Amino acid sequence: MSSFGKNILSSAIGSTLGLLVAGTVLIFIFVGVLVGGIVGALADADPMADADIDLGEANVLKVTLNAPIVERGGNDVPFSFSLGGGLEPNMHMGLNQILDAFKRAAADEQLEGVLLNVDDVSVLPSMMEDLRAGLEVLKDSGKFVVAWSETMSQRALHFNSAADEIYLHPQGGMLLNGLRSQSMFYPGMFEKLGIDVTVVRGPDNKYKSAVEPFLRKDFSPENREQIAALLEGFWLDMSLDIEQARHLEEGTLDDLANRLAIRSPQDAVDAHLIDGLLYEDQMMDLLKDKLGGEEPELISLGEYTLAERFLGGMDVLTAALEKAGEEESGDDDSKKLGGNVAVIYAVGGIESGQGDASTIGSETLAEALREAREADDVRAVVLRVNSPGGSAMASDVIWRETVLLKEAGKPLVVSMSDLAASGGYYISCAADHIFANATTITGSIGVFGMIPNLGGMLEKHVGISFDEVALHDHAGQPDGLFAPDEIALDAINESVSEIYDAFTSRVAEGRGMTRSQVEEMARGRVWTGSAALENGLVDEIGDLEQAVAKAAELANLDRSDIRRVALPEAQDPLEAFLEDLAGVEMGLPALGLTGVERDVLQELWQVRRMVETGDPIQARLPYTLRIR
Repeated sequence: MSSFGKNILSSAIGSTLGLLVAGTVLIFIFVGVLVGGIVGALADADPMADADIDLGEANVLKVTLNAPIVERGGNDVPFSFSLGGGLEPNMHMGLNQILDAFKRAAADEQLEGVLLNVDDVSVLPSMMEDLRAGLEVLKDSGKFVVAWSETMSQRALHFNSAADEIYLHPQGGMLLNGLRSQSMFYPGMFEKLGIDVTVVRGPDNKYKSAVEPFLRKDFSPENREQIAALLEGFWLDMSLDIEQARHLEEGTLDDLANRLAIRSPQDAVDAHLIDGLLYEDQMMDLLKDKLGGEEPELISLGEYTLAERFLGGMDVLTAALEKAGEEESGDDDSKKLGGNVAVIYAVGGIESGQGDASTIGSETLAEALREAREADDVRAVVLRVNSPGGSAMASDVIWRETVLLKEAGKPLVVSMSDLAASGGYYISCAADHIFANATTITGSIGVFGMIPNLGGMLEKHVGISFDEVALHDHAGQPDGLFAPDEIALDAINESVSEIYDAFTSRVAEGRGMTRSQVEEMARGRVWTGSAALENGLVDEIGDLEQAVAKAAELANLDRSDIRRVALPEAQDPLEAFLEDLAGVEMGLPALGLTGVERDVLQELWQVRRMVETGDPIQARLPYTLRIR
């Protein structure tokens, strides 16, 4: 590089670093002032004291669901740090917040109705069950529920079908073309790049499909069988919900999808999927009629839950400050958590250590279970699981704490959300009672190990060569560069078999089955919640509310006496904001600038994390299950 080029590059780097440093200093000054002000305010006031929602003249709750929905919300700052600089609004909501808002709205005398302005809902079928159940609470309260949007996806139609009436924009559109699951397979790319992958699976784990994208160029017959069963279960649930809500004959949706019959908004009216076509002003006129001539005044779901999502985060900060004050004064009240039913959230892939916002850390979740076990006021525990699994070792660490909890005499009930599969089932199997939704994905009782071997690619395409000096025959294997030798591979296989044996033993013990009975449902196969009920992997179809009620029943608590406490403690919202500034959550967005699809990056990132943690033996689902 010429000296001129070097000068230009160094000047650019220097300027960039200067801007970053200056920006960081300003940000930390801002945060310091903000924290100082908050701490001063909290010294004299409870931030939730004035958290009542000011509805103004609002008489209709408007629900859009255009933000990503996560399992648990309630501790947000209303902004995050964007990669391009500046602040952006935090655009996600917790399922718990949405359902709580629906309950509150049902009892809110000022609100007379609900407008569903939903064109898509980014959730899996199980969470859709919970959302539709929430709408039923609103309808049961006597409030009108009307759906209207410019376009409507299949998932939106499923959600909106719970409304009293459904309308579409006259020039809008509706998608109804059935379900499909698609996966990517990498061996062809590996062949070109000179990469190979060493894969081992537990004995007869022929349904353990997480490894297939690295071994095959298509679905195996077993994987095709289980995916077809999942899709059939999902479609049955969705189509029956819509057909019953819209008073259609059974099989109507199959026929419409196979013919691609819904090609225009009028087609949706003719098929009785919706009630009519309205422009937005006509929709507002309809609401006015339902309000007895009163002008509709809308309040969005985001506004309606703002106190919980933002001031709830301040409540967490207050609690942290109070806890710190107690520690300094020596006033230790750590044996009480403030509730008699602890709801412990296990959300994300399972890893050893602390985990993060998108993963279950074995240390963090084990500590939450231990806190609930040792707390004097906690009488029962509900473990809310939404996980595809992950590290087999980390799963066993968590499982052990569930066993100790039961030995302490405290009932443990599991509530399965979208996913409670593989390691997610491992941490659930010791429970006294297991609830799942009909479309929960569960089971996948199996184990695999995967080691990418990148040495061939580096030699072939980069020109890197390798040499070594080893004192022992198998030293350093596996190394992630070259495939392990036969003896090392035998050792890995033996380890995988032992972990699979332990997994099935845990399930047999927890579910009161014989090992042979467990083997019939195991082999890595996934099941819907309905199928899992039939084969004994779960006890009942139900949601989180039913799980909490069951836990109270097992602990001899009256429902009216239930006081919930959520664990693990949610991350301080300002701490999460500072992590954004430090770049902790910018890895994938930054890599996305390369132009590679985020889904592909996500899969590669997960494999990398698995190898880097030194824990290649996994009990998890396929990394990404795409259903469209």
